[in-house]
Amino acid sequence: MSATGGVEIAADQTAAVDVTAWAVIRDEPGGRDPNKRWLAEDPEAPRHEHWLWKSRQRTGDGSETALTDCAEVIVSRLASLIELPAAVCRFAICDGEWGVISRNVTPEGFSLNTGAAYLPEVEGYQRQSVDSTKELRPGRMRRERGYTLEAVRQVLTKVDAPPGTSGPSAFGVFAGYLVLDALTGNTDRHPGNWALLESDEDGTRYLAATYDHGSALGAGLTEENRRTRTPKDFAAKGRANPFEPRGQPLVDLALEAVAQADADLWLSRLAILDKEVVRATLNAPPGRLSEVAATFIEGVILENRRRLSDDHVAED
Repeated sequence: MSATGGVEIAADQTAAVDVTAWAVIRDEPGGRDPNKRWLAEDPEAPRHEHWLWKSRQRTGDGSETALTDCAEVIVSRLASLIELPAAVCRFAICDGEWGVISRNVTPEGFSLNTGAAYLPEVEGYQRQSVDSTKELRPGRMRRERGYTLEAVRQVLTKVDAPPGTSGPSAFGVFAGYLVLDALTGNTDRHPGNWALLESDEDGTRYLAATYDHGSALGAGLTEENRRTRTPKDFAAKGRANPFEPRGQPLVDLALEAVAQADADLWLSRLAILDKEVVRATLNAPPGRLSEVAATFIEGVILENRRRLSDDHVAED
């Protein structure tokens, strides 16, 4: 933090890391990006020093590259500011292609399984089958019947908070993840986008740090969309799509989770995010983030912070 209350982003966090010569540890299947892979600067590096490379995606109409790399980095910075456990992300370049690297959230001595592995233990949860005649588009998730805030709470009942954290329970930290989603317009908190760590030594379970925020902040919008849509309108339409009941505003779900978990600290920590601080989180390598996009993203964050403050209930 600066003396004036702003935030300073170190130069090595703003410049793109060239990972072209890094060792490929393994490919990462699934999702919209078929080229995801785990890399390490040193091929003998321990697992927590492995980074997941993801190239920039395309907008829905395929006309432009989406700002998925910017979304990942900006959300990572925002999480750090409110002291929420999250994957560290850096701008990167590989073989001349723009993208992002996200640091592994699995420490040595642990295994990681997504929420989808544990939710079937909850009564009423059912992963919907897919008609064999209707294939899912790449990256599109199945609808989960019974995927509710209560189902997540039950999974996390006997789970510890992420290693290295203190204070909130695991469910309290998950409430923080939902606050981060609401702040950044992330509609992608499906059961594969949060996970538990299991100790190899004694089987103790911990909530893992949050990760995979490439669809946040309107990353998939075209530049023309950002010119013509207002941040207020975009923020108001944010829905927690994977959760039941369908159509819940992101802000309402976050506030409900905070109330259930007695986790008001996440809302109080949003006070640090004034205009100066938010603008600093948008620092990016030249050419990656236009002024139009930066202004739009800044507006979305500030509007959502307002909507989350003072027990504000989201308006339609």
